[in-house]
Amino acid sequence: MTGAYLAALLVSGAGVLAIDLRWRLLLGARSEAVGPLGSGLRVVAVVVLGALLLLAWDVVAIRAGFYGRGGGDALLGVEVAPHLPLEELVFVVFLPYVTLVVAAACLRVQERRRRRDR
Repeated sequence: MTGAYLAALLVSGAGVLAIDLRWRLLLGARSEAVGPLGSGLRVVAVVVLGALLLLAWDVVAIRAGFYGRGGGDALLGVEVAPHLPLEELVFVVFLPYVTLVVAAACLRVQERRRRRDR
């Protein structure tokens, strides 16, 4: 099914965003309750930096011939650069964001356990 991979990435990203906003982990955090990961602007900056680093890694690997665009019906077939499908751009944004949300959730659990054990 053409576009299934992109759809899965977008649905997953929306789910992670919903968890983030529901539990006020990063982007949904109140300004007075900003955790160790920082404000919403800082979170966006870290996600963009992470995406740029992963994208640079992809470009270097593609140029070195380590990998290229694979075939498959799940891809749209749109390349933003040779061997760099559109889905990869979405993935390199999704990966740092989901990592930050998981880290924030782990820190929240750790803090609650610390408070409980006092």
